[in-house]
Amino acid sequence: MHNLTVFIITSVSILLLIAAFTLFISKYSRLPFTILLVIIGYLVSHLATFGPDFLQPLAHYKIHPDIILYACLPTLIFESAFTMDTRLLRRNLTPVLTLAIPGLFLSTTVIGTLVWLFTPLSVLVALLLGAILSATDPVAVISLFKQLGVPKRLTILVEGESLFNDSTAIVTAKTILMVILAGAITLNTFYLGVYQFCIEFFGGILVGMAMAFITGYAIAWIEEPVAELSLTIILAYLSFIVADELFHVSGVMATITAGIVMAGWGRTKISAATDQHLRHLLEFLAYIANALIFLLVGLSINLSTLSNSIFILSMVIFAMLVSRALVIYGLIPLIGKLPNAQPINKRYQTIMWWGGLRGAIALAIVLGLNDLPDQELLITLVMGAVLFTILVQGLSINRIIHWLRLDQLKIFDRFIQIETELVADKMTLDRIPELQSSGLFSYKIAQDLQTNCEEAIETSRQALQVLREKELDKKQEKRLLFLICFAAEKHLYYEMFNKGHLSERAYRILNHDIELEIDLMRYTGAVAEKVPIGIMKKISKWLINAFDYLPLLNKLGKWMRISQMVNDYEEIWGLHQGSVAVLNHLDEIAKLEYIKSDATQEVREQFRHWLTTTTKYLDNMTEQFPEFVHDMQQRLAKRLLLQAKYESVARQAQQGLLPAGVADVIIKKYVDELRELRKSHPEKLRLNPHELLRKVPFFKDVPENEADQILSLLKEYYASAGEILIREHEQGDTFYLIMRGVVRIIKEKDGQEINVATLMAGDFFGEMALIYKTKRTATCKAVTPCLLYTLNRSAFEQMRKKFPAIDKAIAETAAKRTQN
Repeated sequence: MHNLTVFIITSVSILLLIAAFTLFISKYSRLPFTILLVIIGYLVSHLATFGPDFLQPLAHYKIHPDIILYACLPTLIFESAFTMDTRLLRRNLTPVLTLAIPGLFLSTTVIGTLVWLFTPLSVLVALLLGAILSATDPVAVISLFKQLGVPKRLTILVEGESLFNDSTAIVTAKTILMVILAGAITLNTFYLGVYQFCIEFFGGILVGMAMAFITGYAIAWIEEPVAELSLTIILAYLSFIVADELFHVSGVMATITAGIVMAGWGRTKISAATDQHLRHLLEFLAYIANALIFLLVGLSINLSTLSNSIFILSMVIFAMLVSRALVIYGLIPLIGKLPNAQPINKRYQTIMWWGGLRGAIALAIVLGLNDLPDQELLITLVMGAVLFTILVQGLSINRIIHWLRLDQLKIFDRFIQIETELVADKMTLDRIPELQSSGLFSYKIAQDLQTNCEEAIETSRQALQVLREKELDKKQEKRLLFLICFAAEKHLYYEMFNKGHLSERAYRILNHDIELEIDLMRYTGAVAEKVPIGIMKKISKWLINAFDYLPLLNKLGKWMRISQMVNDYEEIWGLHQGSVAVLNHLDEIAKLEYIKSDATQEVREQFRHWLTTTTKYLDNMTEQFPEFVHDMQQRLAKRLLLQAKYESVARQAQQGLLPAGVADVIIKKYVDELRELRKSHPEKLRLNPHELLRKVPFFKDVPENEADQILSLLKEYYASAGEILIREHEQGDTFYLIMRGVVRIIKEKDGQEINVATLMAGDFFGEMALIYKTKRTATCKAVTPCLLYTLNRSAFEQMRKKFPAIDKAIAETAAKRTQN
């Protein structure tokens, strides 16, 4: 046992040392790191046979599938999912899933059929080989994409497909293996295979989601940097093991789902400082996993075995390339014809075809097979196919990308790149006098540096001028300025969230909305006046409305409605702050070398419009709900104060003015208080119901002792701005009294909406349907956030009987409205 432990530690140490040396070579040779690992691994395996003693353990080393599956794969998958642009993934989810599921089935069928027709392998074994070789692993290609600045959409298509088809390939291979062990394809085994596939695939998604949510809430509750790092890394492995070993569903799918959930929803649970450390840690772990996998592939290469199977291997490689071409060039054009789908051009398709490398997943699947008659041949064929894709396709993809001109940046990115260099050179030029201030710095060196900076600045200005004259028209200039402003606004939201000025939920909504604005501007040049309502917000509103009719849940519905008001207010306040910040910095942004004054003015007008809209909303809220706004602002003031104290103590501790132990105690106290204030606590608005009741004309003379009887029949209802309270032509049984807010009555005529009247505090509506038992005669819409009292039909009838004066007033108003 002792010798085995020493052997494992020694072997891993040597492999990581070789990987570090390979990384150094890759940096200067500009060859992909993973491809060099395979080559050097092969050379080391031969050197180990005749070379130094410390390399001897590597000479006959064989890859164990558990090392790839349980040690390396979870890290690689989780890191890829966590660092992926989830917003861009959602936009391209249709093509990604089409390639990963139907595409993999098509690839499996084509490879299996061709191999079965032209080689001695049986049809089931050929299909198993097809499933194994349909799993793409474009690690080398993705790293090359990042170096060359390939369009993000191409990266997300290749990486997203690889993520999801890994799981599909493993589950498909297991299903085919089950059929092989059954002995024949029957209707029963077919149905059982489909059932098993669905259970494993979708079961993995559920396990991954559940574990990600548990981890996210645990991180938010603990709020300790070390715990945040530990729990996230544990999630990567535990989601895989729990799904695979405990629930017997897809561990790969569970880890993918966990990574995606933590990249989106879970990101707001992790503090800003920890998020950066987590990225570096995941990147480091992925580096180790990749290094071990590809070095072990190189160590396992046996050229003599491959040469003995060269004919069958050639047919397998041919079938693999043909199947990939059919999947890419056959399915993608069909996807582009779907409603709201974005077409994928031929250049992207070509890179996706040739960049579909095979790697770790294929090797892990084939090495994990047991008791198959053609097992050794399958291992040889998969190893040969993996080597072909890595060495031939991986080394040539760079030239194809350059030939297709996919390594050229978009005009917006080129402008920003040149402008960034220009600003850096200007800052350097401004710093030169600091070097000479002591009088000891060489005058000649300073002059040479100044000359170089001035030449670089002039070169950048000329490049910007050429781009402006040849490629940048007025529309593109405005789009570029909007993108810069949106990026500044997005950064502001991030800073506000980290400093506790925004709750987690408000930040998520604002960040999602600004990303949609950026996408819309980048790809269409349009500005969204109203961002689409998310599915969770729709579900929340539906639940609130449904709970109103359930006696046991109406209190929960009321709590949720007030919570929605808190979130809406904070969201609008964040938008207001974003507009103010952009307008304040727009003059600085306008000083950029390529921005003209008329473009700046148009963008300024748009942000002023947004500022006016948000200001009006906040003013209405202050007027209608002064207690609520006072409470919200008081909590914000406390957060600002605590944040300032926190930063002051942290700075003093860093400078050594305050002992570290004392500082930790004080900081923990401030962090705990900030945590409580950052949570969204929707408190009941401090309203005097008797005072509000007096606002309604026919209630103002009701005796104090009878007011409580009326209030017992009324039910509070909080409506958000824009909410439809009554819809024309619908059957209704609710009567509304406006306590605070503004409601507009709208009627439809000739297909157009006409504003009929505006109702404010003290007015009522909805009585027509209750008195005359007819359908609603108009639509009533909340213009501002509103507080209303509602009565259902039975309560309305009770009130009319108990208070004849009120019944008379309602009847008179109803008669006048009918006449009008």
